[in-house]
Amino acid sequence: MTTTDSAQVTPATVVHPAERLGARSRAAVQAERRAWLILWVAFATFCLLVFSAAKFVNDFVNTAQVDQLAVVTASRGTVFVVSPGSADQTRLARTELGVGTVIALDRVDSSLELQFFDDSRAKVQPGASVELTRMEVGRFIKQQRLLLDQTAGVVQYTSVGSMDVQLPNNAMAHLAPHSDATLWIDASGVSRVLVYDGEVKLDAAGQSATVPRDKRMAIADGRLGQVADRPEQLLRNGDFAQRDDGWLRHDLVLGQDVEGQRFWVSGPELPDRTLMALRVLRDRSRGEHGETGLIRALDIDVSGYRHLWLNAWVRVDQASLSGGGYLGFEYPMMLQMSYEGPVEGSEAGPWAIGFYTANPESRPTPPGRAERWPGGVWQEYTVDLMNTDADKVPYRLREFSVMGQGHNYDARVAGIELIGD
Repeated sequence: MTTTDSAQVTPATVVHPAERLGARSRAAVQAERRAWLILWVAFATFCLLVFSAAKFVNDFVNTAQVDQLAVVTASRGTVFVVSPGSADQTRLARTELGVGTVIALDRVDSSLELQFFDDSRAKVQPGASVELTRMEVGRFIKQQRLLLDQTAGVVQYTSVGSMDVQLPNNAMAHLAPHSDATLWIDASGVSRVLVYDGEVKLDAAGQSATVPRDKRMAIADGRLGQVADRPEQLLRNGDFAQRDDGWLRHDLVLGQDVEGQRFWVSGPELPDRTLMALRVLRDRSRGEHGETGLIRALDIDVSGYRHLWLNAWVRVDQASLSGGGYLGFEYPMMLQMSYEGPVEGSEAGPWAIGFYTANPESRPTPPGRAERWPGGVWQEYTVDLMNTDADKVPYRLREFSVMGQGHNYDARVAGIELIGD
């Protein structure tokens, strides 16, 4: 048996990894690298596809909408519509209107009432134009969008959900849920917002403002105005603080009879002041018809107001004619308004009211045209001129007058207000 000294044995050659790598061919290394690159690209592509698919599904669920219809609940006169994709204007002949329909009403005593998918409503007035731009609800989730584009005239809106209305000069009105507002674009292009309930947020020219209940705001040239109380005084110097400034004196006498006289006297005493009053007096007449008073020329668009309040303090002291005189228009004190009606160019007025203290001879006193008044007592008279037949509603005021008419008369008037609301 032969033994060998292990210290004299030559160790075997050890092959290190680096040597093995160096022993591999360059082609094999490049093939392996390409394989890894392909795997990483495929993995990244898979992740991108998964993310894109998830995003698409999410966006689809969140944005998928179903277009709705607007239902015509009432209409009057001639209503024109332009159907989506058409440029031809035709008369309204159906009760359901789709997205993109344009509604246009002429000034011919016409109106249209619409109900939307969420029970919101719009009442389109004569001369108005509005497009049903978007009316949609979510296909999979609870969401909705109601967007209209109003370009002219007056539309009254009652919102149940939120409602958006595009106005001229890139202005936008956002009606909060359960709001009641009138949006009014006049002939000069000024947009007015009158809020009766809820609130309306306005965006224009980088500005934003909220118009709350019982307030109003105007948008001129795309710029927001100031928030103000909704009722608006339309008759300057109606309280006669500057006496007859802005008024035109009116005197009419038939034949060679005497003219009446005008005096400035103290009027009714209010809690904060005593009003100036106009007194019209005619005495010693010879039985010919006469008129004494003041006339105020007007040119005021009132089409967007729901109410037009005329308030005045009246006192009647004496009249020689019973009731309304021989023809029913001779009263010691009369208030008169001439105006253009809903039909363009029409004269739906004049409106008039006469005040008398007695009618022993049973002279004419037409209903709605005459008021029996206590003698020698100041009393306030109030009427809403919008509360009349649809074909007689004021659109543009032309002239207002106060005067005594008849033979002999003595009467006074003070504190005249004309309030658009």
